[in-house]
Amino acid sequence: MRASPTSCPPDPGRDVSGERRLRVAVVGLEHYHVAGWVETLELFPERLEIVALYDPDPARSADLRPGYSDPALAQALDPRHRSLPYETDLDVLVERHRPDVAIVMLPNRDAPAAIARLGGSGIHLLVDKPAALSAPAARSAYATARAGGARVVVGLTRRYAPAWRAVHAAVAAGELGTFITAEATFAASTVAVRGPANPIFDPDGAGGGILTWLGIHELDSLPWLIGEPVVEVMAMTARVGQPGLAVENVGAVLLRFEGGGIATLTEAYALPARGYRGGIALRGTDASLELPPDGSLTRLTRDPDGGPFVRETRETFVEDVVPGYGAGGRDAVADLLAAIEEGRDPIVTGDDLVRALVLRDAAYASASSGRAVRLDA
Repeated sequence: MRASPTSCPPDPGRDVSGERRLRVAVVGLEHYHVAGWVETLELFPERLEIVALYDPDPARSADLRPGYSDPALAQALDPRHRSLPYETDLDVLVERHRPDVAIVMLPNRDAPAAIARLGGSGIHLLVDKPAALSAPAARSAYATARAGGARVVVGLTRRYAPAWRAVHAAVAAGELGTFITAEATFAASTVAVRGPANPIFDPDGAGGGILTWLGIHELDSLPWLIGEPVVEVMAMTARVGQPGLAVENVGAVLLRFEGGGIATLTEAYALPARGYRGGIALRGTDASLELPPDGSLTRLTRDPDGGPFVRETRETFVEDVVPGYGAGGRDAVADLLAAIEEGRDPIVTGDDLVRALVLRDAAYASASSGRAVRLDA
């Protein structure tokens, strides 16, 4: 919608072309990623305008700094955001500020109700993962948002990374052959490094440990890359090396896919300092595709000259260095904006997050019972 010609001064809510910027509300300030995501939103100054902040705790308005933040991201919102209206009632936020878009950064316990309230009002959503204690809670919330006409993108940002998209395309084109197995590993800094009081270790607010916070990425990525649904889950979890820990800091999961192939997933808070290690490999009858953490792609295929050994080729991808939540975060926001304009779903939706949460819930059920959990494919 374009502004009519006028002699009035430019509306600060419009960009230089005359298009109205979308009004954004930041919902939740006590989140490990909130400052990084806000920086990402501000990469789109001609498209987005942050108009209000919300958190149920009024004390958080003092410095706009969560108690714990990802050390790779900004540690607090810019001080200029203190001039923004700050609400502690979600209904007041919606009715008083009329946002077009909201970024939901609430504890998993509280996020589904906010997603339903905002999305059900037609407010488009950017939601960091996993944003629910269970798959049923997430499914209900996203169904309400969809019924309200909201477009929702979730923070499973690997789906925007060039190497991961290349593997997805290669498997879809049949390069892998019949899927046989996959290995996924991820190690992150220990609970002690991250701080035992960090909300991501709170069983009431988070609902789980490493399988909830980081394993959700692999639980989303593996079925997406392989292109088959999971039909059976087995898992073990443990709390090791951190006295008093109430959630798992290590988890191992087996996934059986519809075609019979099996994937293994191991996640642990097990590095003595900041950092990450890990990767994913898919193996089929015709090729192996390996994704190390450096963003490259290694292909293991037959020697085209008929030699007895596999042929190894490596492809590198250049990703932009982008402030905030990185290139994946930028691309997620750009995808949401395009989805709003084009009337389509984003690349990664709430439904995708629900499917990953189904696997997460099954893993916890298996770890608790010691038995495999069958899923309805």
